This record gives sequence, structure tokens and C-alpha cells, in this order.
Amino acid sequence: MQQAKKERYISCKWIESGVCFDNGVYGSNVKLCCYMSAPGGGNSMIFEDYHGEKIDWDEFFRIKNEYRNIQKSGDTVAGCRGCVFLEEREWLQEDYIDCIIFDHFTKCNCNCRYCYTEEDKKKYNKLKTYNIYPIIKDMFDRKIIKRGGAIGFGGGEPTLLPEFDKLISLFLNNGFYDIRVPSSGIKYSKMIAKGISTGRLSVVISIDSSCKETYKKIKQTDAFNTVCKNLKKYAQAQKFSYNVISKYIIIPEINDNILEIDNWLKFNKENNIGIVVIDIENSWLEKYRKNKPDKRIIDLIKYVMKKTKEMKFYHLEICDRAKYLIEN
Repeated sequence: MQQAKKERYISCKWIESGVCFDNGVYGSNVKLCCYMSAPGGGNSMIFEDYHGEKIDWDEFFRIKNEYRNIQKSGDTVAGCRGCVFLEEREWLQEDYIDCIIFDHFTKCNCNCRYCYTEEDKKKYNKLKTYNIYPIIKDMFDRKIIKRGGAIGFGGGEPTLLPEFDKLISLFLNNGFYDIRVPSSGIKYSKMIAKGISTGRLSVVISIDSSCKETYKKIKQTDAFNTVCKNLKKYAQAQKFSYNVISKYIIIPEINDNILEIDNWLKFNKENNIGIVVIDIENSWLEKYRKNKPDKRIIDLIKYVMKKTKEMKFYHLEICDRAKYLIEN
């Protein structure tokens, strides 16, 4: 069997082999990604006004290849200009999907102040979604989905999705090993625990704090103790020390202090949570890119880098927004 060729140019995994099923602020559609990392980012559409209909995969890949060809020409897809995910490397010239974001739902049991749904929580909790399982099953049946990329969730709280358990089972049963579930941690999920126990699913809980008071300011709900309890339960179920991930989004003027971060790191270390993630609030980054304020937040990220090394965490993941600050 002839191996697909590779070509070198600037692109990203979402342009090349990704898809996002969306039902957010811009309506229900199928697009390249949901990452708002550039002006207009996350808005490069494949199908607009999409509500779970059967997908014409030939047309899907025709549109995907239009985006790919823009990148190969040396230009950049309009909605992707300035995005932190763009990189130059060799890209496989083949029509397939290995990166999926399920962003087609908005219902959540939390109310994070940095979430776009915070502007009208009642509205987003009532938005109707569609059944995604038949679409993904069709992708498997047609063999257009591959292992090796990332399977993730956006939108609202994944554990509230009626199809959540079926979806996770489908991926696990087909040997997928990079399933990443961001969760509020408020609702404990036996399916997440099962995936963790195989070593092929990771749960990411963005706790953003180390005490009830700070948590409540950010999450606008009183669930700190519940989340800590569930984090510990997930950590006890994990096969390795890196399947439960604790995330900290720095929000200037609320949790941007060393004491809070030190206590957060201490909690993770004591509970065998081997991977921690540091990120920054997206709206703050957009202001930073325009105005370039003081570098205090950058120094705080560097402190986390130093501290996690000293404490011998398995891994510190620096999200692309935070990485952008360090590198620029």
C-alpha cells in the first residue's frame, strides 16, 4: 500500500485533520476548531446551520482541502491569521480526521466568570443540542477517523451529555488513547473513572484556586469541597499518575498570587496528581496583545515552571496562551 506523501508548510492540526461540532455563541455549525486564539479565530466554517444531519464526507473534505491549499500557497486562512496554533512542519497529505472537539452543547453545572456563556447562563443552559453519536459512528464505519490525534470536549459540562457514556465507550472500544475530558468536577462520572483506569482517558479539572472563597469568586458556585473530593476519587482510580490533570487559569486581580498557587500545587502533589496545567484568561490576553501591560503575569507563569520542577511533578503543561506570553 502506497504511503501518503507529506509536504512542509505552515498550518495546524485542526486545518489539516480536525473538526469541531459547535453550538455556541456563533450558532450551530461544523467548523475547523473552537479556539479563539486569533481575531476571528474559531470561526472557519465547514457547514453552517448544522443540526446533526447526515454529513456528505466528500463535500466535507473538499472544503477542508480548500483551507489546506490556502496554507500550502503561503497565505493563511482568514480566521486563522495570528493564531498561536500555527506551526511550520511536514503535514500528511491525506483526507482523515484524528482531532475532534465536541462543542455542540452548552449546558453546564458551573458558571465560570471567564466562560463566554456567563453573559446569559439561563439562555445557554436551555439551548437544544443534537445527537452526535450517529455521526461519529458513521466516521468509524467509513474509516475516516484515525487514532493519534486528540478527542476533546468544549461547550458545557460533558458529563451532562445524554450520549457521553456511549461516546466514550465507542472511542475506548476502538483503541483511542488520547481522550481528554475537561470537566467542572462537580458531577462524578463512573465512565470517566473507567477511562482513567485504562490509562487512555484523561480528565482535566480547572479548579483555578486552592480555597472555597477564591473558587466561588471564579466559578460563581459553592462546590469547592465537592470538586476536591471528586479530584481525589479520580486520582485513586487512575492507572498512571498522569490521567488526572489539575488546571489553573490565572485571572488577574483574583487568583494571581503565589500563595494561592503554592497551595494548589501542594494539594495536587499530596493527591498523586502528576500533571498540572497553567493558563491565562483569554480576555486578558487579548488586552495584553494590544496594550502590553507589565510582565507580572509572565513572572507568575515562570514561577510555576520553577516550582513544579522543584516539586518533581510528572509534567507541567503550559497552554498555548501562556506559552505565547513566554515566547513573545
